[in-house]
Amino acid sequence: MEMDFYKARLRKYGIEAIIPGDQVTRDYVQDTIKNELGVGIIKPETKSRYISIVNDLVNDGAECLILGCTEIPLLISQLDFEIPVFDTAKIHTQAIVNYALN
Repeated sequence: MEMDFYKARLRKYGIEAIIPGDQVTRDYVQDTIKNELGVGIIKPETKSRYISIVNDLVNDGAECLILGCTEIPLLISQLDFEIPVFDTAKIHTQAIVNYALN
């Protein structure tokens, strides 16, 4: 989330990406993706913390949420938030199916 992979691309379209401001939170997200979600462990306390992290981002001005990692939708989804949520795994999969069928 700290690299320009998404941020630079979004910036081309006038969209500013906001990521968690502190390293502790970014490390927490990385750790839970690798050591929980990536191995099929889904914990209610992790979901609660992710929701809290997103709510902090909304308070900082975020208007939508991009789930830019394939494992994160295992934990949180549009059902958890009032802001629009974009699941990139779902978006990419739908684009592949559409391409294959056309």
